[in-house]
Amino acid sequence: MKSAASLIAALAMTASLGAQNAAQLVNLRHWTGQAVAPVYEGFDVNADGSFNLWFGYMNRNYEEEIDLAVGPDNTFEPGGDRGQPTHFVPRRHKDVFKVTVPKEFADKTLTWKLNAHGQAQQVVATLKPVWQIDRLRTTRGGNSEKVSSNLPPIVSVSTTNQTADSATLAVSATDDGLPARRGAPVGMTVLWAKFRGPGAVTFSDSQAKLANGRATTTATFSEPGDYVLQAVVDDGSGEAAGNFGYHCCWTNAQLKISVKGNGAHATTTSAVRNPPSAIGNQSAIRNPQPAIPTFAKDVAPILQRSCQTCHHEGTSAPMSLVTYEQVRPWARSIRQRVAARDMPPWHLDKTVGIRHYKNDRSLSDDEIATIARWADNGAPQGNPADMPPALAFRSETDWFIGEPDLTVTTPNDFTMYANGPDWWIDQFADVELTEDRWIKSMEIKPSNPKVVHHVVVYVIEPDAPEGTPEGGVQLHEYAVGKYGDIFGDNTGRLLKKGTRLRYDMHYFAIGSEQHNKTTIAFKFYPKGVVRTDGYFRLPRPARIDSFQPHMHMRGKGLTVEAIDPATNRTQILSSVDHFDFNWHVNYVYADDAAPLLPAGTVLHLIGIHDNTSANRRNPDPAMWAGFGERSVDDMLQVWLDIVYLDDAEFARLVEARKAKPAATSTSQQPQP
Repeated sequence: MKSAASLIAALAMTASLGAQNAAQLVNLRHWTGQAVAPVYEGFDVNADGSFNLWFGYMNRNYEEEIDLAVGPDNTFEPGGDRGQPTHFVPRRHKDVFKVTVPKEFADKTLTWKLNAHGQAQQVVATLKPVWQIDRLRTTRGGNSEKVSSNLPPIVSVSTTNQTADSATLAVSATDDGLPARRGAPVGMTVLWAKFRGPGAVTFSDSQAKLANGRATTTATFSEPGDYVLQAVVDDGSGEAAGNFGYHCCWTNAQLKISVKGNGAHATTTSAVRNPPSAIGNQSAIRNPQPAIPTFAKDVAPILQRSCQTCHHEGTSAPMSLVTYEQVRPWARSIRQRVAARDMPPWHLDKTVGIRHYKNDRSLSDDEIATIARWADNGAPQGNPADMPPALAFRSETDWFIGEPDLTVTTPNDFTMYANGPDWWIDQFADVELTEDRWIKSMEIKPSNPKVVHHVVVYVIEPDAPEGTPEGGVQLHEYAVGKYGDIFGDNTGRLLKKGTRLRYDMHYFAIGSEQHNKTTIAFKFYPKGVVRTDGYFRLPRPARIDSFQPHMHMRGKGLTVEAIDPATNRTQILSSVDHFDFNWHVNYVYADDAAPLLPAGTVLHLIGIHDNTSANRRNPDPAMWAGFGERSVDDMLQVWLDIVYLDDAEFARLVEARKAKPAATSTSQQPQP
């Protein structure tokens, strides 16, 4: 049996897969001369009812550091000077400073404007609930059942050994010892940078690990004046660790230094605790039929095949589409949604890439035309005798993969608060197996999907090889619209006796207290199946069985290309051109269309995000958007189920594919 691996890849995968030249071109193009984007991170609430509005920035340059003095090029409206930085180091920096506003702020706004290289950028801060964060609620690296299990460091900074143009800076910090790796604290790191000041500042060691809670560096100033330096002390789970989706756990501490020309003098030490219309689409209604379609004869079969699985009584869909009486009030809306290809949820661009999928629920142009003509002609019922037999629907509690051989459920009943920011936690459960078993299919089901954005399950194996992440290896993912993984014949994943599962949970509040447990179900191959191990290495012959994009509210499209290593020929594998955040569809390739890729193939992921007002799902077009775990942030990921093949089997499959030209003529299959 072959081992199947789930690959989750981000935009940066281009460089990691070997497209180094392309990455270098991007770097060179953005070395200097780019804008600085102000970023509103969100707000938290103080005990007295006032609010902290948190800001960061994205210096789009890869190398250029930019100074923008407080004034027309760096100002707040209202207020002008709100304590913002005037020095911007390259790339993204999160929660750099806060502006505290009174509890009466209500529906007011605060605008931060920056202008670098003649490129004006601004961001508007509001108290809209979607922007609420909580820097004290974090479980990254801590006890997952306790909301404030991992606290930020407590930091103080000072200066000694002042000279005419330099000063020794000392940082002292204490922490709760979390996060821990293999039983020991990860440890704290300090990152020094200029925050404000007239000249350049260089540090003898701008980033260092704290030893026994302390670290020192020497700052050298190019000219006299008043400076503010900022130390970011990270406990190993915050900004320095690259966890830009979270707001904990690091602490910003600022040090004010006056450089007189005959010695640097520290005037103030301040530690700032940062707790952590498509209706008229003519292409969709061409080739009209001579007779007016009716519901019973023409429309009902279409709805049965592609719509009723979700739209029937007892589901979370907003209406049932089973009987004529249920469908008729929605005829105009159905026409609009299918003509725009919003429904049924199948967001692939059908003009490129592979065209054949086992689970294709999309409508053909003729089917869309039929529904459009039916609605445009008064949505007639027709002869009830023409209705196809009614479908029997499985219960929503049933498993899509069929009756499982094993289920593993999180042991504790999780309580999600009624109001507040998103919450990410780790929950754990043990696998009760007496021997290793090969997985044929698996599916994740939360008991309360209303509050679950996603679940990613990791396996923590009892005999994991050296270097395996302590949090385990990814096994399976759940998001709305995904109904499990079913592996092709003679392929699967090995689940080992003694394995522990880690459930990476993303919850969101819906206005009332909610509860949830999460279950993963497995169907196994029979015991005693002969198996061989596959390895997660891209430079091997492979077959891709499925493709699933993952983005958030601003996601627009995602394309996966394959670049042949011998010819550099690029082929599109799949392209989603109208992604919908509410439906994370897993596109399962048909057996005779699944990509066969030779060793060394480069997979290229291209994503498009729409941050304009034209995107009806965009929570706020005025906001700069970057990577983050919240739904109001965004990301670019793809899940690929990859089966690795030995050379002989790969050659056999390629020859078999060539022998069926009619079946693959539209698959645009990369060939070895």
